Amino acid sequence: MISFFAIIPATLMLSLTHCIGMCGGFVIAYNAKLASLSPARAFFFSLVYQICRICAYIMLGALGGAFGSVIVFGDKTAGFMQFCAGILLIIFGVALLKRGALLKFIENQKIYNLFLAKPMKFALGREDILGFCLLGFLNGLLPCGLVYTYLAMAIMSHDAMQGALVMAVFGLTTLPALLAFGGVANFISAKFSRAMLYISSFIIIIFGIYWAYCGFILTR
Repeated sequence: MISFFAIIPATLMLSLTHCIGMCGGFVIAYNAKLASLSPARAFFFSLVYQICRICAYIMLGALGGAFGSVIVFGDKTAGFMQFCAGILLIIFGVALLKRGALLKFIENQKIYNLFLAKPMKFALGREDILGFCLLGFLNGLLPCGLVYTYLAMAIMSHDAMQGALVMAVFGLTTLPALLAFGGVANFISAKFSRAMLYISSFIIIIFGIYWAYCGFILTR
């Protein structure tokens, strides 16, 4: 449980900065489709979109946990994996601070263009609830360093159910900011947003150092 408590605050802050920057365009795109609907129906469609996004995370978490359960054979192997995951967290934290080529490499646009661009275009062309479901699910599959962070935790859980739980917690943590994207974006100043990004990045780096240290101890 300490893993959740250590990283949830960072995820909450990053959901107001990195997540809105990463997924905000899709939120704006589907919000434009909701303009003609009543507020209650528009909220329902938006909620369905976000739930399907979280379902994609849960699927990835279950697959990651199942994968972790297969490849781990002993304490040293588990320690090595944890050490590597910690290093990846540190790299991601640094990438968030630099906001340059390293982050672009982690969140590779080529993956989106190759696998997700056409399905996204198809989903955006639909006006029904199924289109919103598909769009939300595909949003959950976007290349994202924050998703990779939690997916590493899911793999390290060595269990499909635990992995699914890890990603469910991640998705639910990002839900409030993305569900209320318009109001949140208008409320938060650029200076405050930058401060939260720095703080959350440092939390991720510190957590990565701690995780790498624990993994190193297990390999000895």
